[in-house]
Amino acid sequence: MSKPIVIIIGTRPDAIKLVPVYKALKKENIPVLLCATNQHRELLDQVLEMFDVQPDVCLNIMKENQDLGYITTAVLTKTQALYAQVNPRAVMVQGDTTSSFAAALSAFYENIPIAHVEAGLRTHNIYAPFPEEANRLFISRISTLHFAATAHNVATLLHEDVAADKIFCVGNTVIDTLNQTCAKLRDEQLTVTPTLKELVTDCKQNNKRMVLFTMHRRESFKAGARQVLDTIVQYAQHHPDLFFIFPVHPNPHIRDLAGQSGITNLANVFCTTPVMYSDLIYLLEAVDLIITDSGGIQEEAVTLGKPMIIIREVTERVEVIWEGMATLVGTDPEAIRNALHTWYTNQFDYAPRFVYGDGKAAERIAIIMNRYFSST
Repeated sequence: MSKPIVIIIGTRPDAIKLVPVYKALKKENIPVLLCATNQHRELLDQVLEMFDVQPDVCLNIMKENQDLGYITTAVLTKTQALYAQVNPRAVMVQGDTTSSFAAALSAFYENIPIAHVEAGLRTHNIYAPFPEEANRLFISRISTLHFAATAHNVATLLHEDVAADKIFCVGNTVIDTLNQTCAKLRDEQLTVTPTLKELVTDCKQNNKRMVLFTMHRRESFKAGARQVLDTIVQYAQHHPDLFFIFPVHPNPHIRDLAGQSGITNLANVFCTTPVMYSDLIYLLEAVDLIITDSGGIQEEAVTLGKPMIIIREVTERVEVIWEGMATLVGTDPEAIRNALHTWYTNQFDYAPRFVYGDGKAAERIAIIMNRYFSST
């Protein structure tokens, strides 16, 4: 197999979930080319640097105030030129980002097989999450190989008439990266930002329970995000024994809303810029509760045995609900307060749930890719 498999990474979650596959393919001696769209350059570089990986190709599409239309057309155009140059055996995309959709569409136009990692996630609401639900539906319709994380994801794909022999239940590659990161933190191969380490140490010494709060979803930019922030502010004011850590997403909408809400002025809330991935995992291991609208954090948190309040109307990671590890509250203030009160007043015994795999998903994907393309 001389023609390369092109792996597309556009966002930090793409890198977190595809770098293990990139390394596994190289270990199988499969020609592979890592292509970064660089639409979120700083966040992407953090992960690549942590795992000592450099992209083979950078599309450098990032510009100020980029929107979905720009990302779609820029990735579509530039990947088309890349595919013409390198003549790939296949194109691999992850999840549901706009860059994944555009890169897959470009491959489809050139009749190049598409391998979809993290296939089969659905909320069945095309506007939640937006635009991810539509992106993954489109990618599924044009993909050749579908790498699903759970049996539920497999069942979803079968229900949509995807051929059974093209679906592979391998686990989620985020657990591969999570396990490696936890091991490196334990062995002190990765350093934690001193400020965060001091905060965590201080909270533990003073018996303060810690809450990690993250929010970035587009569908929450309007009234929802402000409602969530106001509710967190009120709860933090009435519970000085709790300490909230809030990495503020770089999106200008979230930054502005955070400033307007007054959350940055509270003594028991630490607002920071987006943290390094290694810092994020350190915090996930350390905190007592997670409030989030992130999909990836849901997967990591349930694996670490951390309870969650999910500030979304629906979740495609239904396994976290089934396992009793999360409460789905949307952006309704009363629902958020009730979920916080239930957690605050009850001492539940949470334990890790390994519903998203054993950390060997990338190995399985590499073996399957090798067998499939060797036979074809």
